[in-house]
Amino acid sequence: MTHASTSRSTRLQLALFAFLTLVGFAGLLQTATPYGVSSEALQSLLTPQQSPAAANPPAAGSQQQQGKQQAPAFELREVRRDVFESPAGLLYLPGSEEGHRIDHVLQHLEDNPRKKLHGVFEGDRNRWLATIDEAWKKSNAGGPLVKRQQQNNRTVTTVNLQRRLGYVGGSEGARKRNPECRLVRIVTENRREVITAYPVQAF
Repeated sequence: MTHASTSRSTRLQLALFAFLTLVGFAGLLQTATPYGVSSEALQSLLTPQQSPAAANPPAAGSQQQQGKQQAPAFELREVRRDVFESPAGLLYLPGSEEGHRIDHVLQHLEDNPRKKLHGVFEGDRNRWLATIDEAWKKSNAGGPLVKRQQQNNRTVTTVNLQRRLGYVGGSEGARKRNPECRLVRIVTENRREVITAYPVQAF
């Protein structure tokens, strides 16, 4: 046999081997794949299909809206010019550096690192004012969860609501890693005129 014939025969054998290999591999995919996984399942692993949720993502913020609790309805009634009464009977009058006691109380919705201690309520305006009202109502019942102190013409009422309301802020609070607050302290004059109110850690 000549060298040319041998070379041609070798090429034919290689081509036949390649053809049989491809046919065998195709048949293998149609019947079974490694570890018993079907060819369709293997294809899905190689090219993951997008889930319906991923294909149609929710509108931005919709998940947060679903998980977010609606703030309770809360209304202040203006009983005279710039004087507002809460549902529990607390009065908010003009005064303080902010110009009005309401604005002063709302300072406790944010931390103030310039102060040594600053109670911070975790929630919005309505929820905070409603929580102050809740504490005031419970204070009228008295008991071990309520403490009152008289400081000159002001009354300091502290009520334990037995749940997390916020945290101790300010420079000292930050140093202590902002321990949680479960109590509300309300300072009043003339029985029910609010001077200030803020979350505290203890009586």
